[in-house]
Amino acid sequence: MLNIASGPARDLYEYYKESKNNFVKCTCIEMDAEAIKHAKRLNKDYLKSIEFINKNIFRFNTDNKYDLIWSAGLFDYFDDKAFILLLSRFRKWLKPGGEIIIGNFNENHNPSRVFMELFGEWYLNHRTEEQLINLAIDAGFKKEKIKVEREPENVNLFLRIKL
Repeated sequence: MLNIASGPARDLYEYYKESKNNFVKCTCIEMDAEAIKHAKRLNKDYLKSIEFINKNIFRFNTDNKYDLIWSAGLFDYFDDKAFILLLSRFRKWLKPGGEIIIGNFNENHNPSRVFMELFGEWYLNHRTEEQLINLAIDAGFKKEKIKVEREPENVNLFLRIKL
């Protein structure tokens, strides 16, 4: 698995802790060195399965192929052009039959959006299901290989693309 903008890697900690499936190898790309330090402390029992790379994703390149490319909290910072550019690069890093999953705030349902913007000055690119599908098509993926799911709270959408 390739985890883009892995941050503190709490999702990996929860996964390894609950599944006991420590043979899943994960490469985490994160540009914040402090986040990597925290992630290593949090995931200290699972470091044999996790590689951390301190790099901006736009400067990252690899010849490796992954079964899953995951990014839950990055793409809502990007305008459409950057979204398409990066998503199109993921194709060459994905194994045949692999999957890309991109999280993005839901344009039609984020009860905290006003608070985030007004008090936190935290402006993100919220998107609709249709916008996410169109961005994936613009990045070169086939429509029949694209779907969008939502978490139970409906605040985050997850663009899922199979290769």
